[in-house]
Amino acid sequence: MAETILKGKDFILRHVRMSDLESYHKNLNDRTIAKMMMSLPYPCSLNCAKKEILSNLKQYKERKPTKEAFIIDIDGKSIGKLSIKDISYGFLKHKAELAYWIGRKYRNKGIMTEAVKLITKYAFKKYKLKRLVVYTRSFNKASRSMLEHAGFKLEGILRKNKWKKGKYLDDCIYALVR
Repeated sequence: MAETILKGKDFILRHVRMSDLESYHKNLNDRTIAKMMMSLPYPCSLNCAKKEILSNLKQYKERKPTKEAFIIDIDGKSIGKLSIKDISYGFLKHKAELAYWIGRKYRNKGIMTEAVKLITKYAFKKYKLKRLVVYTRSFNKASRSMLEHAGFKLEGILRKNKWKKGKYLDDCIYALVR
């Protein structure tokens, strides 16, 4: 898969590279991010971040990838990531899921809202989607607000949808349809 670059006002979205490891790890290794992501431990070791990057690099080589990940790059540093995942092919080719995170220092600056708008437009066009969904924890007010600013609509709350660290967690499901 050829690298795609999407340009934002103060950042670019581009595919993940192994050279991102240091800044990727620095921004990903955050207790708040780990609380929101099911598979991410805290603290996240450098090896954990490396495995994440290698997983993304593997997807780029597949003829019909089920995931495409983009780094939010500011001045050559990886400050966050967005993934279009569970991309459906065949008769279900109309939908995918969006997932994202951003480093603590870069939150509440409008970066993620702009990045989500860019990646959404890209995903609908490239994959000819009719539906893009996002699952976010019900207590994650910042993410919920950002999604609404990006045009997503709340479709419902999935009660006790996930189990993490001895607790059931509720998820909100947001979607954008074309």
